[in-house]
Amino acid sequence: MKLRAALTIFTLSASLSAMEMRNEEEVSSLVNSYDKATLTEISNELIKMATQEETSGEFDLATLHYKRALKIRESIGLKSHKSYASILYLSSSAQFQAGYVCEASASAKDASLEFAKHGLVKFQIKAMNDHETYGRVCAQVAMK
Repeated sequence: MKLRAALTIFTLSASLSAMEMRNEEEVSSLVNSYDKATLTEISNELIKMATQEETSGEFDLATLHYKRALKIRESIGLKSHKSYASILYLSSSAQFQAGYVCEASASAKDASLEFAKHGLVKFQIKAMNDHETYGRVCAQVAMK
């Protein structure tokens, strides 16, 4: 199963596209082709890839991989899982670094709300602080 997930990730990575429609099609195709366990593995691999891309300064690619991981988790019913909140939070940082400051603010706020649902107060506060910071930058960018 891990080999199949790795091959799927490789194929998905080879066909990277910044267009959201293409992203939706790829995720939809995956969801229709694999079981929940394999999709969870694929999502985890996307998160690993995104983390590595962030480390190497590839924030646009990291953002794209986080989005894909989130969409997969949503499609298999894991939106209410605390891991979803963590991915949202990681995504907000990558979005901010990529220059998508308003999206980063929204993601950090959503992460904060999700952390609150799980009683993860420390993370809820950190995400809300980032939401406010990113929101201030978003407002400054909007004024230009």
